[in-house]
Amino acid sequence: MHLPAYADLPVREGAPAGSSWGVFGDDDQLGTLNFLTDERTAAAAKLVRDGKVFTLDLPLMDERLDIAWRKKPKHEILFVGHEARGVTPGGCDDPSHGFVDRDDYIDGLWLQGSSQWDGLTHIRHPEHGNYNGFADEEIHGGPGTKLGVDQWSKRGVVGRGLLLDVAKYLADQGRAFDPHGNYGITAGDLDATAKAQGEEILPGDILLFRTGWLGKWLGMTDEERKAFMERGLSAPGLAVAEETVAFLWDKQVAAVAGDTMGVEQHPGPDPDVRWAMHRIWLPLIGMPLGEYWQLDELAEDCARDGRYSFLLTSAPLNIRGGVGTPPNAIALK
Repeated sequence: MHLPAYADLPVREGAPAGSSWGVFGDDDQLGTLNFLTDERTAAAAKLVRDGKVFTLDLPLMDERLDIAWRKKPKHEILFVGHEARGVTPGGCDDPSHGFVDRDDYIDGLWLQGSSQWDGLTHIRHPEHGNYNGFADEEIHGGPGTKLGVDQWSKRGVVGRGLLLDVAKYLADQGRAFDPHGNYGITAGDLDATAKAQGEEILPGDILLFRTGWLGKWLGMTDEERKAFMERGLSAPGLAVAEETVAFLWDKQVAAVAGDTMGVEQHPGPDPDVRWAMHRIWLPLIGMPLGEYWQLDELAEDCARDGRYSFLLTSAPLNIRGGVGTPPNAIALK
């Protein structure tokens, strides 16, 4: 796939500096998922050798991730009684009606309340707006809405996953690293981790990086998590730097996900600018960002067999205009 280097962006006249607007067409709604070509997906399928399966999502309603404004949804399981002329409610939780079905629903489900993909409308650029120049009026969730995760759902996210165990690499190098600090993982760190693992970042890769943040968070008591939040949440992540953006674009990375709360280091170098890289990756580059991915078990297996690349599948929810989605992500080795 012959594409302009990051240094040569933009290609569309009048587009913001460093944006990929127009690279994949003026009506494109997939962004860097366009790097997942049929050929690259077919090649990734050949990485499945042993049939080992690793699910990378946390529970859909994990109370331990209640660290923002999102509250726990309500899950209701119902009995539904049958009558000759159809199906009618038959007394919730009362099986005395004889033959019954169970049905269930979730009320108040936040699509970014657990393991997630940030969709391309999650954050707009404060000056330039939405990915590919789509107007705010075109993002509404109704018929004809643009840039929703349903666009991803139509094609699925399937390709070569590459896990970079940055936490392990830094430890092996004897470098101090706090999984609950705000270390910025540089492009050099990513490249060096891949080489230490005997891997190479290839075009079309779905790049996963592990810091140990989530494993440590889940292992804390409620009191410890509360104290951490009161001090101010922090997390390691990809360095807030143009070099990081250029590295991922020039490598043709299709998407990036980590076991942290925000992919990028938090807080960044400028505490007055929140989620500085989100403002670039999502609306300017069009790159999906995965947060709170469960990677520890996968990392342990990769360390055992020395294979850090695998087939990765993700099925975003087919919800019209969705801003985010559980990834429903599976690694197959």
